[in-house]
Amino acid sequence: MVDLQEFDEYYYFKLVINEDRQVEFFGKAYYMPDTPSNYGITTSIYELWISKLNNLPYKYRREMSHGISVHTVSNVELNKLSLSDFNIYAYFPADYEIKPYSINNQRQELTLVGEKAPDWTLNDENEQKIALSSLKGKVVLIQLTGIGCGPCQAAIPFLKELKAKYSEDKFELVAIETWMRKPPALRNYSKKHELNYRLLSGTDEVVTDYRTGGAAPVFFLLDREQKIRKVFTGYSEEVTNPEITAALNELL
Repeated sequence: MVDLQEFDEYYYFKLVINEDRQVEFFGKAYYMPDTPSNYGITTSIYELWISKLNNLPYKYRREMSHGISVHTVSNVELNKLSLSDFNIYAYFPADYEIKPYSINNQRQELTLVGEKAPDWTLNDENEQKIALSSLKGKVVLIQLTGIGCGPCQAAIPFLKELKAKYSEDKFELVAIETWMRKPPALRNYSKKHELNYRLLSGTDEVVTDYRTGGAAPVFFLLDREQKIRKVFTGYSEEVTNPEITAALNELL
């Protein structure tokens, strides 16, 4: 379905795609593979606002089953350089070094296995502080997650089962949100998914210390001395659930 409307200062365009799979645009339209994060919803919605002043889009909204994103642009300044005067290297910092990609450039979170988990003190969705050090003596599963991350949402039923299954005096589960980080967003997310475990607002320091590069989800399993025993990257119900469960059972 296509909807095009004209207003005094802008044009509004809406595209609703009802297919058996969701559609993403990477230069052109692509059908996306079906995943657990779709929750059976395959409609894709795209909206665009175009200014009459300069005929440029200034707002974009994308709605998929796993999340909604909105981008706006203001105070646009068009590049007036001619192609012959454009030098891409002029936009790199003076000390910037370009290296060929290699396996050494990949995230090194697995090197944390065997090390003591970096400590943190973070606010939960109700802005109450909680410190990792306060959980010492328990086996702890930390999920670095992101609101709008499809695999993260797909993992929620499994995490809720873990929280309900194991004794609170022996096991603790916390999720650290590293994308949105704002308390209202965390509260809405927690309420919507009826979380029975803590959702904390992450920091850049946590992302750096745990070496995820902002990727999500990544799970860190800590023993009672808060030493990292296992790291699980990504989520697949068929693979991740039994792997985490088996590792937990070894420690509990």
